[in-house]
Amino acid sequence: MAEKIKKKLQDSREERYKLLISARNFHYDNFSKWANYFYIAIGALFVAYYSIVTTPKDLFEKKLFSYVVLSLGFSCSLLWYWSSKGYYYWNINFISLVNNYESKILEWDKEERIYFVFANKKTQNNYYAPWSGANISTSKIAILFSYIITLSWGFLITYKILTLRLCEDSGWTILLSIFVSICLILILSLLIPKYILYSKIDHFPDLELSQKEE
Repeated sequence: MAEKIKKKLQDSREERYKLLISARNFHYDNFSKWANYFYIAIGALFVAYYSIVTTPKDLFEKKLFSYVVLSLGFSCSLLWYWSSKGYYYWNINFISLVNNYESKILEWDKEERIYFVFANKKTQNNYYAPWSGANISTSKIAILFSYIITLSWGFLITYKILTLRLCEDSGWTILLSIFVSICLILILSLLIPKYILYSKIDHFPDLELSQKEE
């Protein structure tokens, strides 16, 4: 009887473990789909802006549309940047939960755990050889890439406004445009995601897991 209860409990733990893995995989798969929406939208906006600026006619509608497209390009890129940061936040959360479940609930040894052990950290870890792999975070690259795209759109619209106001095109205008764009992204990132776009997790218990403890 005790063996049956023990086996039933073990089966229940393994089922919950599979459910946790499914939730993690769902998070992975859907981010790729969401990212594609941003790629398509930002790419289309860039093509639209290029078409506008290459139009020979200098009309009021051309200037108006260029500002609209630049604003949309910056906004979409900024949302993509925040989405990438949010994905990485939840990504670390899920992998920490999986590691904790393998260690504390299933009580697997380190060598038996699936999402904790590494086959060989030194194999294919060469940052210099062009034919070799390396320990580089794809998620962090995605965040950096989205930030660079956002910064580029911010630079374009800031530079356009500054040259319109200052009526000059100089190296200082370029540097000022970059600086203003960086500050704008920073300020918006500190205000909007934290107070408006954040996930509702206040009522969730916090295990306060540490990667070092795993």
